[in-house]
Amino acid sequence: GQTVQIVGETDGRADVSGTLNGVALTFVGGEGHYRALVGIHPLAPPGPYMLSLRAVQGDKSVSVGNMVQVAEGDFAVQYLSFTPDKAALLEPSLLAAEAKRLRELTSVVTLPGLWHGRFGVPLAGAPGISAPFGARRSYDGGPPTDYHSGVDYVADEGTPVLCPAHGRVVLAEALTVRGNAVVIDHGRGVMSGYWHLSRIDVVVGQKVSPGDQLGLVGNTGLSTGPHLHWEVRVMGVHVDPLQWTRENIQ
Repeated sequence: GQTVQIVGETDGRADVSGTLNGVALTFVGGEGHYRALVGIHPLAPPGPYMLSLRAVQGDKSVSVGNMVQVAEGDFAVQYLSFTPDKAALLEPSLLAAEAKRLRELTSVVTLPGLWHGRFGVPLAGAPGISAPFGARRSYDGGPPTDYHSGVDYVADEGTPVLCPAHGRVVLAEALTVRGNAVVIDHGRGVMSGYWHLSRIDVVVGQKVSPGDQLGLVGNTGLSTGPHLHWEVRVMGVHVDPLQWTRENIQ
């Protein structure tokens, strides 16, 4: 569930490429300094993952390999129950269709990266967390077969939701399961999502900056009460948003 930064140094300009566990990396940079980001899926099996890198400079090329150790996460289990009207949103076809659309949207890589430094928290003050990232989830007494893809913040309905970093709005509409939703493209395959809003205050294509109001906290879609669900994806993979508030990920 973490974001991995991969940094490559070369002697002068080169074409740099690579994979982590078979997944292609997108490098940016130049003049001997290159960077790539990759998200480790919250359900990824722990163990060694192969990192392969290649640099080409004219007719010369260098390939290197290393192992990245993925550690087991410590995730709690949450048991959730919904009213009959909300439980109807757990229909597998609804879940699958919406998840597919968002996966396709958030897997697009645009350049350049638009954010600078650490992300802010999307609510003012020091909001409490009601559901942490990665928690395994059981619905209506069933087995914990799902995981929490973001962070849920405790907030009253109508609380302003703020943009945490520079980006561009790529989705701003009512979704069936996630309710009123906004997705921000921060560039380089980094996207952030805001679900269950009571109101949306941005439009697709709009450029946004830290502190801009995206909408208001609500209880729309598959939700047990007013709160903000905030998530971050890297190349379509859910990662812990709080890592982005603690670390300067470049």
